[in-house]
Amino acid sequence: MKPKALVLAPIVAAVAAGIVLGYALLAPERSDEREPAPAPAADTAPADQNPPNDAPLTSGMESPGPAMTAERVDELIQRGFVPAEYRDLWLDPDYQRIAEERFNVIPRVAPAADEACVPLELDGEILCWNEYGYHPYLTYEIEELRQMASTDAAAAEALVFRLPYENRRERMHFALEASRLSGRSGPIMRFAYSFVPDSESPHYFDEMLDRYAIAVAGESLGYPYRLSRELELTIRREFDLSGEEFREALRGRRVTMQEEWGDPS
Repeated sequence: MKPKALVLAPIVAAVAAGIVLGYALLAPERSDEREPAPAPAADTAPADQNPPNDAPLTSGMESPGPAMTAERVDELIQRGFVPAEYRDLWLDPDYQRIAEERFNVIPRVAPAADEACVPLELDGEILCWNEYGYHPYLTYEIEELRQMASTDAAAAEALVFRLPYENRRERMHFALEASRLSGRSGPIMRFAYSFVPDSESPHYFDEMLDRYAIAVAGESLGYPYRLSRELELTIRREFDLSGEEFREALRGRRVTMQEEWGDPS
């Protein structure tokens, strides 16, 4: 049997060519899909609607924290937020380090307790360079990284950090390239977490569908948290959609998304 990364490489290559949404539509129906409850009153939400406040929103595995309790993990599995095959990973006391190394190309590392942040400015944003193992590519010039990105997954992911946030089309292209080269879902999922549509924008609905499709593509390579599950429930609640209406909206978005998110080269 071929490794999952090799089996799914054509899918990721197709995604890189601009058909993320096409894969999302072709993905198998999930047995855990449920109709969302009616929109909640005030700021409360029913249990099956959204993950509770302490849900493991992993942000591309960047949020450190202790291992989950078995009861908590089983609850999230039952509600469709955690794939069952990752139960043992969530219960491992060394979850954070293992997940970073397993899913990411440029993993985030936990600095020593007494180690101060070593700031690195990237497009006006500041990150702690030591939290990324002082990875040298984060300091390379963008044009130098571009020349390396077609064969070096770390260079491709470094571009996702280095390019301006608003350049989402090119950033997604390099996130997909990093996942294609490495067979790891982390670069795509990091982009999916960082791409947060503006709820006041007239394009908010379309962009939420795009974000869902990108998350599905990343999760297809293996990932311990279903961001797509969370996004689907959010979209269906905010726009009062049934499951079929949600899938119909994805189908309607397909061609436009290909045009807007295609290969920027």
